[in-house]
Amino acid sequence: MATREEALWRLPGTVRGRDVKLTNGGAALSSDAKARLRRIVQRTPEAMVKLTGRSRGGAGHLKSHLDYITRNGKLAAETQDGEKIMDRASLRELHDDWLLANTAEQRGRPSPNASQSVAIILSMPPGTPPDRVETAARTWARETLGGRYDWIMARHDDTKHPHVHVTVRAVGYDGRRLAPGPDDLQQWRERFARELRRLGVEAEATPRQARGVVRKKPRAAILGMERRGAEPRVQRRDRQAAEREVRTAKPAQPRDWSRDIQARQDSIRRAYLGHADTLEHGDAADRRLARDIRRFVADMPVPLTRRQALTVELRRVLDRRQGRGAPSPAPAPSPPRAGGLHRASPERTPEPPKRPRR
Repeated sequence: MATREEALWRLPGTVRGRDVKLTNGGAALSSDAKARLRRIVQRTPEAMVKLTGRSRGGAGHLKSHLDYITRNGKLAAETQDGEKIMDRASLRELHDDWLLANTAEQRGRPSPNASQSVAIILSMPPGTPPDRVETAARTWARETLGGRYDWIMARHDDTKHPHVHVTVRAVGYDGRRLAPGPDDLQQWRERFARELRRLGVEAEATPRQARGVVRKKPRAAILGMERRGAEPRVQRRDRQAAEREVRTAKPAQPRDWSRDIQARQDSIRRAYLGHADTLEHGDAADRRLARDIRRFVADMPVPLTRRQALTVELRRVLDRRQGRGAPSPAPAPSPPRAGGLHRASPERTPEPPKRPRR
């Protein structure tokens, strides 16, 4: 169950600004709330708990996933009972047990494409001690899943970000399938960060909107396409829409969902500044925190969606092009040629248009 300080900062699932309540009603902030505000404005490293996928169908998908997280049985893994999985034979036995248990315990009609497991990653930024990440992840799994689900965990040290894979058998002991939502994931992040702090690791679990971040990070598949030089379809649609908007004389009005995002971010800024006003009446430490909060709000990025940011950048490119292409001051100068917009990334500055031959 969330504490008062956690509930104070948790954002609702909706994007409507009027539903955001990041305020304490003018009441004095508790020491825990002040500590969390201090971590936020100091940009303490963010703990991550991410749902990465599900294994579905028969034995093949689940088998491949268990092989992946244990590197074909070469990495030591641990179950909810503390059992160590040290070889491939033990891994196969666990795999068969899970398939039988899912079939026996699931509710409703069996589906050939039903999920067999849920994959979760818990990670921290580079430089975090991997052993403490593993210890915190173990405690997190026991508190979050203990007594309700079977799970297996394995630590990976093959990237700069220390991380632990926790794979959960999809069907719980009560026959219900694990189906976490956004609120669950946020609570899981807060629990993981709290355990890391207990182990002496600075960690926070602030919603990205509360940090002024509007756009989600691209999915792994999209990042892979970008590395290969391909343009993902969703980005192509955004670029084409931005190019159409740039060519219009009158900018288009933002859509309802875009206005809701702006309203939500305004609410968050007002909440921070309200906390700063409250802290101004405290001691020297409180007043110093108030100044840090105001500086944090001032440094927040402008809340633009991906399409809005692309439109702004395209307008800058067009303005630079028109400015470079204009002739030297002279009586009745002829207007510069605008030319067409490039299909490439808006960060690239286009070459100025050539003068027409006379």
